[in-house]
Amino acid sequence: MEDKQEAAIAGYDLTVHKRYRSRGGWVLETKSGPKLLREYETIRSHFQLENSIKEYLIKKGFSMVDNVMLNTDGEAVTEVETGEKYVVYNWFLGDECDLRSEICLADAGENLGRLHKAVDGFTHPEAEAEKQSSLLEQMRRHNRELKRVNSYMKGKKRKSEFEIYAINCFQRYYEKACEAADRLEGCGYYLTVGERSRSMYHGDYNYHNLIMTRHGTATIGFEKAGYGIQLLDLTYFLRKTLEKNGWSRRAGEAVIKGYDKVNTLSEDQLNFIGIILAYPEKYWKLMNHYINKKKSWMPAKNLEKLKDVRSLEKRREEFLSQFACAEKL
Repeated sequence: MEDKQEAAIAGYDLTVHKRYRSRGGWVLETKSGPKLLREYETIRSHFQLENSIKEYLIKKGFSMVDNVMLNTDGEAVTEVETGEKYVVYNWFLGDECDLRSEICLADAGENLGRLHKAVDGFTHPEAEAEKQSSLLEQMRRHNRELKRVNSYMKGKKRKSEFEIYAINCFQRYYEKACEAADRLEGCGYYLTVGERSRSMYHGDYNYHNLIMTRHGTATIGFEKAGYGIQLLDLTYFLRKTLEKNGWSRRAGEAVIKGYDKVNTLSEDQLNFIGIILAYPEKYWKLMNHYINKKKSWMPAKNLEKLKDVRSLEKRREEFLSQFACAEKL
């Protein structure tokens, strides 16, 4: 394996001082800065679209992305004699975004706002060909699944502690899930933008894909990028932040204000964010995991996760209530 890596690296004008495993590849510390070497087989399905997005972002001034480094032949992919193919990315050294730090959260929000503004106007044939699923239909489908899982668990003669606990939670969460879907159907922003959105979004904007460096926030992990509703990036990051911080208003405020600083949010957009956050995503995920795995045995940690969801429900409702009443956080 090391011989193949060496053969791939030889195709670049690089002097490597140190090499170690990370991020599904090998970080190379070189004279020209850190790089990441990855096997092409693990990334090829989305490769052209990712490259085009990153090139577009760099031209727009959003330069701290993991763009591809061309080899000495001017090619993006390097093939070694044994047939394996490799790609080298420009990389960044630093720490992942700390979801406990309000400074990091504000930076992450502002970074996302700048990313969304920079990528406006981008088009690509591969993205055009991708079929978009309806957010509303996805929500309705999840609700039907919740109902099926609950019926299945209630029908069992012998129930585990997880199943008993999940059944007791069901009615409350199911009602909230249905309410969120109904609100989305009447949401002004969703009706205006909705599934007709021709904007690009990151698709996986989370703390793992944000590297906080001395020079600013670097954004990586564009594997799921495509056409969609940009605010889903914000709601996804915001939900993870709030879950990690016990639905703290201060944590949520840091992210929203950071984003709004560079990409102003309207009341309709804030309403959309509130609807998505109101959907009981964590409960649905646990039920989905249950029905798709071995139902006769569930890890004890899943019961603990479900109990954690319930224990934070009051704080979640308080946050959503404050969010709904405020013009802006």
